[in-house]
Amino acid sequence: MYVKKALVGSFPKNPKLGKAISWYNTGKIDKEKLEKYLKENIQNLFQLAKDIGLDYVTNGLFRWDDIVDVTFGYTKGIEKGALQRFFDNNFYYRQPVIREKIEGKKAENNEYIKDLEFSRKIKEEIGLNSKLKAVILGPLTFYSLSSNEYYKNPIELMMDYASVVNSLLDDISNIADVIEIHEPSIFSKNIKNEILEKLPEVYKNMLSNTKLEKHLITYFEINNAKRLDILFSLPIDYYGIDIIENIKKLARIYSHFSSRKVYLGLLNARNTKMEKLSTIIRVLNSVKQKGAQDVIVGNNTLFDFIPEVVVIKKLKLLKKLEKVDSNE
Repeated sequence: MYVKKALVGSFPKNPKLGKAISWYNTGKIDKEKLEKYLKENIQNLFQLAKDIGLDYVTNGLFRWDDIVDVTFGYTKGIEKGALQRFFDNNFYYRQPVIREKIEGKKAENNEYIKDLEFSRKIKEEIGLNSKLKAVILGPLTFYSLSSNEYYKNPIELMMDYASVVNSLLDDISNIADVIEIHEPSIFSKNIKNEILEKLPEVYKNMLSNTKLEKHLITYFEINNAKRLDILFSLPIDYYGIDIIENIKKLARIYSHFSSRKVYLGLLNARNTKMEKLSTIIRVLNSVKQKGAQDVIVGNNTLFDFIPEVVVIKKLKLLKKLEKVDSNE
């Protein structure tokens, strides 16, 4: 089995880019200067993807503060609120505050689309063959991380968000190759069952008629087997599991892999310790034996938590999997 390789979500901003963004926000440099810094960082990321031979790559989300901040690029009806802790990580985000009906921004005013167009052009300039993924927050996680001051029904909130995303996917169908949906809240303890039961319907509306390949990324430990049934009922092409956090529970998870396409989060994005290639190969062999139809390997969550130099080393480890494939 050929194992595909991917970068999921964000790539660390180096200090130079961080300073440039700060300078721009305080008026010390103009937008043209900021764009040069952004282009340089995206070029470097895409060249790394080319050198490693990644099958899938994001644009690093360099323009955004975090995965939640991305939603402000394509939605109207939300405002940036107070800093909140991102799940149990030592990482904070600006909470979306919903004070009116959620709607999508028109293409000409949509910063998210412009960012993807900017990235696509760079990808073509350097001749990168990796599929470009557009990264968004899933409807359940958007709901759970937001402060809702408008909707009486959380399902209505998620349906409106899904409608916005559905229109967005149509707008980016000729820019991106893949939609990467981050939905860690599917395994959160505080999500009510009646909300989870509606999730397949929400996803059906969100992804209807899209031509893009669909990847669903989840992370954190899976403490409820019933949530797995819901996850694998969603209309997705590749189902993502945080293998690092669930390494002792894989037998339960593997039963869902037969004849399915899966994404395996095998690079630990939460600490700097390097993975053993032998461990990755052992997991891949087990997944193969369970009848997975296709496999992608990459980081288990966002790369916001560890230094750039370590991230590069971890991603380069994936290059060694090519030798394993060729020896089979």
